[in-house]
Amino acid sequence: MRHHPASGRTSLYLASHASHIIGWPVEKGRALIEELIAFATQPQFVYQHHWTVGDLVIWDNRCTMHRGRPYDDTQRRVLHRTTVSDRANTLEQEGLLAISAA
Repeated sequence: MRHHPASGRTSLYLASHASHIIGWPVEKGRALIEELIAFATQPQFVYQHHWTVGDLVIWDNRCTMHRGRPYDDTQRRVLHRTTVSDRANTLEQEGLLAISAA
């Protein structure tokens, strides 16, 4: 869990790449992760974009679970990724990532 720095809302930092919960038996932790993902991906919580020319989609990676979907590879696609940050990333925020000064 983490708290969004601007809104203060609590969000779960999870996705299918999560493997376990620290301090829990692996099977029990994995079962909870699967249950949480199943809850979070219910249709009423999912946005699926249907692209049209000129569309721009922006999301906040700090509190959005997202996944690429199959697409028509005969169509030209252009992606520009921009990352804006005024805060430390999640691992830095939680003190789990040691950053060494060069």
